[in-house]
Amino acid sequence: MAMTTARRKAPNFDRDGKHTSWLEVSVGRGKQPVRLPVTIVRKGAGPSVLFTGGNHGDEYEGPVALMKLARDLDADDLVGGTVVIMPMLNPPAIAAGTRTSPIDGKNLNRVFPGDPKGSPTERIAHLVTSEILPHVETVYDLHAGGRASVIIPSVMIHKLRSTRLMARTVAAMKAFRAPVGIVIKEFESDGMIDTTVEKLGKVFGCCELGGAGMLTPETVGVTETGIRNLMIHLGIMKGRLRAPTWQGRKQSIVLEALSYGQYVHAEAPGIYEPFVDLAAKVDKGQVIGQIHNPKAPGRSPAVCAAPATGIVFARHAFGLIARGQQVALIAEESRRW
Repeated sequence: MAMTTARRKAPNFDRDGKHTSWLEVSVGRGKQPVRLPVTIVRKGAGPSVLFTGGNHGDEYEGPVALMKLARDLDADDLVGGTVVIMPMLNPPAIAAGTRTSPIDGKNLNRVFPGDPKGSPTERIAHLVTSEILPHVETVYDLHAGGRASVIIPSVMIHKLRSTRLMARTVAAMKAFRAPVGIVIKEFESDGMIDTTVEKLGKVFGCCELGGAGMLTPETVGVTETGIRNLMIHLGIMKGRLRAPTWQGRKQSIVLEALSYGQYVHAEAPGIYEPFVDLAAKVDKGQVIGQIHNPKAPGRSPAVCAAPATGIVFARHAFGLIARGQQVALIAEESRRW
């Protein structure tokens, strides 16, 4: 028998002021349900935005910044409109510190738009899709590199068919003022919240705000500044856009990575030794790292070379690496967006 999904204290999107409610997903008889907190801050009619965090459980800038936002933001801070805050889309994964849910082993960001009769993770996706997304115009999902990767704090968007929606999406990306805005092609986009939101004709941004399963003062600062900037850009709040500091600099550039050939993958397992770090400029063919084989220490390491000229946008964070795992993504600077 399929388990049912319970909805308790359902969010009220028409009520002014600030209020917190939740959505619940049952995980089995006798077990505590998964509870998704939803804070809504509203001041009359106007633009609406949804901020989500904790889609993956080992990515922390989103949950931290959004819990702080949910505590601190009040309706009096708004010019008009609605801010919806969901700091933890995947509470079981957050509690375990894992990318996927320990309940059913599924990746929340690969099961959207979800299934009301599916596994707990699939039902979380269904609740977000059916109960939350219809009430907002813009969605920003706050990620990081997790334990596996480190990524330049950034807003990732996709190349869209609709020129009007693309223009709005690019404008929001730039307004966030992350160190990097990047137009990227996803090669495993099925089941992503990104795809679901874009199919609904809404503005979407995926923020990648750090990595290695840790927080830094700068990555949290980039996140909080970007959230405020986006609300100002949308007309929900008053203020001036500010550029956050990252690596001691204030800058915001646009990159693109639209080819699978810009990814570097490990050709052998072992211990990865990077020769370049994030934001380094590299030339095509340049050696960016090597992989040592601990089972054959006398063997020459496998060399990893840049497939294109550009900037190291992301790289493997952990020492051990498996064959086929992503070593790095080399993105190119772009002026066409």
